[in-house]
This record gives sequence, structure tokens and C-alpha cells, in this order.
Amino acid sequence: MNRPEAKNWTVKGDLMVALFKAGPISDEVWQDYCDTIEAPPCRKVMATAIGAVEVSSAQRKLVSDMLKRSGAKVAVVTDEAIVRGLMTAVSWLGRVELRAFPWHKVGEAFQHLAPEGITEKEALDLLEVIRRRVDDES
Repeated sequence: MNRPEAKNWTVKGDLMVALFKAGPISDEVWQDYCDTIEAPPCRKVMATAIGAVEVSSAQRKLVSDMLKRSGAKVAVVTDEAIVRGLMTAVSWLGRVELRAFPWHKVGEAFQHLAPEGITEKEALDLLEVIRRRVDDES
């Protein structure tokens, strides 16, 4: 289901700002996440993570297929070096426009995406709102 706003994300302009914390993500939430990325107006995704987020192989395939179809541009922000390395390797395959950044370069992630309809300050403020929402429900 296309959900422009959920606990873990919000779409503003053509940008989805999303945050997931360590641990598994339910299939229902993941499906909604992918459906929302694929639906207009979303064309760019700032996917942030705190800790090691667990994504199953079926979930990885779902998001990979969806990103190939939609052509969405993705910036992954995480301090997990292994995840950033894997994201870089995936980008080398050339099927998905993807780049990974550590948390201290979250502003660069936004600039890389160059979204329309939202400023960097608005995106970072929105990320903080989502983080509080996620923390409150944990």
C-alpha cells in the first residue's frame, strides 16, 4: 500500500526520508515501504539506519526489483561499514542508482539526491521527527 507517511518514513516533494533501527522489518512494513517508493511523487530515497537492520533475502529481492522498475535514486545512511560496502558493490552492478554515506555525512547524502520540493534543513528536521516517532514506539 502506498503510504506517504508511516512510522518509519515520510515523503515530501519527490523525496522519501526513512529511518529503520536495528533488527528485522516485518514483511508488511517492507511491502508498504517498497510500494511507497515506487509510487509518484517519490523518486529519491534517503534510507537511514541505526544499527544493523535485518532484511531477508525475499525483502532484498523485492526492493531490488522495485528499484529497477521505478528508477528511484537512493542514498543509504548508516554507520555500519559492512552495509556501506555492500551498497557500494550493488551500485557497481549498475542496475540501481545507489550510494552509501556514514551518518556524519548525512548532508552530503541529501545533496547527492538533489531532491525537489524540500530543502536540506527540512529533510534533516523531518529525519529527526521520524527518529523521535520510531524511538517513541520502540
